Amino acid sequence: MMTPDPDRLYRLLPGIIRVRDAEQGHALRDLLRVLGEQADLLEADIRSMYANLFIETCQDWVVPYLGDLVGYRRLPVPGEDGASGAEDLRLLIPRRAVADTLRLRRRKGTRSVLDDVAASVAGWPAAISDEIGPGGGGAHELKVDLWRLPSWPLTRVRPFLLPQRTNCFTLSVLGNDAPLYERTDSQESGDPPDIEPLIPRPIDTAFLRDRAEALYGPDQSLCLFENGVPIPAERIKAQDLSGWRPEVFGEDIAVDPVRGRVMFPERRQIGRITASYHYGFATALGGGEYRRPQAPPPVSAFLFGPGHLNEAGRVLSGILATGDGAFTVYLRSLLTPGALAELPKDEQPAQQLKQDATLDAELNRILQAENLSEGPVEADRLDEETLRLINAAPLGSGRIRLNRLILEAHYPDAIRRAFAIVHVVAKGRQPVIMEAVRSLQDSPRPPICMVVVLADSGLYVEPVTVDVPAHHTFSLRAADGCRPTIVLPGRRADIDDMIIACGENSRVEMNGIMVASHPVRITGHPSEILLRHCTLVPGWELDSACWPRNGEEPSLILTDLPVLEEDTKLASAQEHPASAGTCVELDHTITGTIIVQRDEVDAEPLSLLLRCSTVDATDTQLRAITAPNERRAHALLTVDASTVIGSTWTHAVELAQNSTFLGEIKVARRQIGCIRYCYVPPDSRTPRRHACQPDLVIDAAAPPDKDTEADRVKPVFMDPELRYGRPNYCRLADDCADELRQGADDGSEMGVFHSLFESQRRMNLEAALEDYLPLGWTIDVTYQT
Repeated sequence: MMTPDPDRLYRLLPGIIRVRDAEQGHALRDLLRVLGEQADLLEADIRSMYANLFIETCQDWVVPYLGDLVGYRRLPVPGEDGASGAEDLRLLIPRRAVADTLRLRRRKGTRSVLDDVAASVAGWPAAISDEIGPGGGGAHELKVDLWRLPSWPLTRVRPFLLPQRTNCFTLSVLGNDAPLYERTDSQESGDPPDIEPLIPRPIDTAFLRDRAEALYGPDQSLCLFENGVPIPAERIKAQDLSGWRPEVFGEDIAVDPVRGRVMFPERRQIGRITASYHYGFATALGGGEYRRPQAPPPVSAFLFGPGHLNEAGRVLSGILATGDGAFTVYLRSLLTPGALAELPKDEQPAQQLKQDATLDAELNRILQAENLSEGPVEADRLDEETLRLINAAPLGSGRIRLNRLILEAHYPDAIRRAFAIVHVVAKGRQPVIMEAVRSLQDSPRPPICMVVVLADSGLYVEPVTVDVPAHHTFSLRAADGCRPTIVLPGRRADIDDMIIACGENSRVEMNGIMVASHPVRITGHPSEILLRHCTLVPGWELDSACWPRNGEEPSLILTDLPVLEEDTKLASAQEHPASAGTCVELDHTITGTIIVQRDEVDAEPLSLLLRCSTVDATDTQLRAITAPNERRAHALLTVDASTVIGSTWTHAVELAQNSTFLGEIKVARRQIGCIRYCYVPPDSRTPRRHACQPDLVIDAAAPPDKDTEADRVKPVFMDPELRYGRPNYCRLADDCADELRQGADDGSEMGVFHSLFESQRRMNLEAALEDYLPLGWTIDVTYQT
């Protein structure tokens, strides 16, 4: 979409009026710009209203209304009215089903319509067959097989080389067995409806052997690469490698798709092996090559704050007061009259801080109210990003960023760089992450917001120790379409962790990253810690059967204590006053035990928010959220649509909803907060609970049946052992009690997969299939697991 021209109305005026307006300070131009912004909003609204007339282009919230107009009937499910989010509407009222309503109704009662109904109503791929019932007579039974487990790609990843075997690999980078799945991401949503939907079936040995040409290759479900070159399909031999006893010789390569294992001949020298394959998992969680929301830099990163002006602003204030450059004169004219005269001239530290804050406020006003690109900008000072923004004529936050870049370009010695980003790729055991961090921190103009992007799905084997100064931001993220893995090598027992040492009011963000072998330790007094779509491997490492090798070890440590090392200067080692509080958010993240070690006397509790995440202590008898030495975490906990495996010992729970706690909850302050629509073990010490299980079934049962009812509604999982690394990790079983599968406030299931709305989609699908069945037919629906 093209950026609106802010002066398009102004240019419609006669030239003589524009000349007179320029002579009087462009007051008319500024007025027409304001009117133009409102006109742009009105035009955008009109365009949106027109687009909402059509099912192909309408917004998500319009889909139910168009469905009502064409007579689309969906099954009313419990709590459906509470599902108001855009993602909820896409699942419960599919756009494709509404669009196909008339087309499918014309074919109602025919066999061919049933294939389309399953995909359009539930969004699950299906295989439908029918057979004549016993005795003939025209009785037919419809068999429907549905696959609810999508497959996800991993591209050019480093397989795990088994240390005690020669030329033996597991495709999983963690060393665990993981079944391979058929690729389904090649079919785009815009494909014509007559294309049969691809089914994410797990690949077995016979299937790979018989259909190698359709499953193996650079653009297929599986491909192996040696030194970057695809290995020919003729060399791939599908075999059972459960005992690592293949029947391959010469140039052949044994592949076990059921376990995700690969074995080369013992006496063959092999090069650098990488692999592209597909794995099964229920939803976009924990990082992957799926699309993740990448938030742009916040506006606060470009507004002036503490430390943004060198030497407390004295350099810039002096330039503005006496400078005679064209841009300086222009900028001085934008200042509030008398602003420079009001700046304190005292050299005392307190007066310097006051001067800094006064100048910060004045510059922030200019950043938000003016467009500095209209001034006498010196083009030879500007970099490519600044020139690109000038050509785009951004508004709002984009213009603030442009104004900041222009000021930085003209006053590099007075204004610190706000934002910088570096892209890196894996290079074996070379410390590319730390090289990128040092290149930014040791540059002539180190940025206040430092972003390191891992631009591949490679393996980063290196120690990571980052110093984040006060009021600075450090962001470590995966590029779109990548799922990198950081393996922290063992050095010494006290410094093996990934250490991010934070100064006061700093900010840390991780997005799309997997961390294995040791925990992430964030120290000091940051104001905000964000972990989005990350995996901090529970138990650090996995064996071949997905059992954790260090099940009792934490994956995330949040401490205000400094980390002291002889060869580093970390921000957390400095003297800091007690922090007013830190906000920690885990969003669509999988992690092991969380340890919170904070000052419980002089500091406020840490705010810990879990959203659509899993905290896995690797055993329900271990502690998932706690403090050292078996104390309660000094944290105020908020949990939304998450699963906690293990007990929760915390200061207080402000809110927990639509979640599953597989371990007792012990809070210090019960008078704070509420727990609603959750599964909470009966012996827990919690704040007041509303509509929780097993409370509801216990209250409704007669005294002799209370224990029986409590046992009936215990969570039952497809993988009873709850091992991370398996496709059905944390998924409720189909025979789990309906009180849990439909126990959330909107009728969906409790826990981390709440947003899948499987119960509602199942009921909608089965009702639709019954509605479209030919007269006299019966139906048998099987959900593949």
